[in-house]
Amino acid sequence: MVAIRGARAQARAKGELKSALQTAYRIYGPAREMSRFTSESFEESTFQPNVAAKVVGLAFLSAVAAWEDFIKEAYLGYLCGYPAPSGYKPLLRAGPAQNKRHALLLAAGESNEREAERKLKWNSFKWVQGISAIHFNANNPFTGVSSGDVSWLDLAQTVRNRVAHNSEKAKHQYKVALNRLIDDKPDSPLPRGFSPGKFLIYTTAADPQLRPLMRDHHYWPDVFEGYLSLWERLADQICPEGARLPDISKSN
Repeated sequence: MVAIRGARAQARAKGELKSALQTAYRIYGPAREMSRFTSESFEESTFQPNVAAKVVGLAFLSAVAAWEDFIKEAYLGYLCGYPAPSGYKPLLRAGPAQNKRHALLLAAGESNEREAERKLKWNSFKWVQGISAIHFNANNPFTGVSSGDVSWLDLAQTVRNRVAHNSEKAKHQYKVALNRLIDDKPDSPLPRGFSPGKFLIYTTAADPQLRPLMRDHHYWPDVFEGYLSLWERLADQICPEGARLPDISKSN
């Protein structure tokens, strides 16, 4: 019974991620088309396309936040001994946590929940992989994510920070990350108007460095949709599906 409830909690975390990604997709689609218009399309005014590009960036920000929430919930669930919907679960190095609150405190090594939340870095997948090696032994789903995919997750955080912040630090990190992606010098100027929103609607087939994002299903072969597909694939890898779970809502 506990295993079934745990599997349902893991399935719910994954379902919430996919629902949030679908919402981001619905926002991004119309904004993407508006972002591609020229100034002549709006009688010499660039206001509308620029605003649309910002909307694309905000949709991406919400998707990144949903991914972080999923990683947190899936990780804490596994730390409680919850199985994925398929029945899979990593082998714990020690016993399971009593509940997710206890798992949070255990992961952070803190006795205060607020301090624990502040200490944990769900936005850094490299950090998640590092700490997972402490908690999980065999079949660790987090260390199973390839270094190539981790690099894309790191870039997503850099783009997300540039959308959220207009600081010089965020601008510099964004420029360095994109130049690294295209094998250019770190301080080389980016193309004019290459804002996060414009980068996210950039077609992945245009550069060899972006082609890894095309390996999953696409309607528009651009960076934004590439990330949605990446997150969905990794969610399936980290929290695999299985047979339909029995209804236990009336069991008590």
